[in-house]
Amino acid sequence: MKQSGKALVGACGGYCGGCSDYLAYISNDEELKRKLAEGFSKQFDMDIKPEDVGCLGCHGSIHKPWCASCSIRGCTEERGILTCAFCDEFSCEKLEKYYEKDKCGDKLRVHILRQKERGLEKWLEEMKKKISPQELSDC
Repeated sequence: MKQSGKALVGACGGYCGGCSDYLAYISNDEELKRKLAEGFSKQFDMDIKPEDVGCLGCHGSIHKPWCASCSIRGCTEERGILTCAFCDEFSCEKLEKYYEKDKCGDKLRVHILRQKERGLEKWLEEMKKKISPQELSDC
């Protein structure tokens, strides 16, 4: 089951439609799920199995275990917004610390600034054109 539109807007500024976890789930690619589970197990020091890999976007109905409790996503949900770009307190210390820790933080920062500049709908259109379902994003 694919998610579309706003479910694929990452609270932190990312585009979930280009995430390898999302793409592995919607394509049911067992080999990719296995590789991701191995990598996530090391990265998060958790025992993650291939069947644990799966996400339907930050605002979708299924989340990987380590993202279900994401403080950035939780904060946007509490505020009733999809992304930090539209928060009255943008850019806050919590978000900046997240960017510092995330290997894709610089890229996420560019995306969220683009969301503010272009608006969410135009940004989503841009992202859908840039990322094909066959293209796996490192970030």
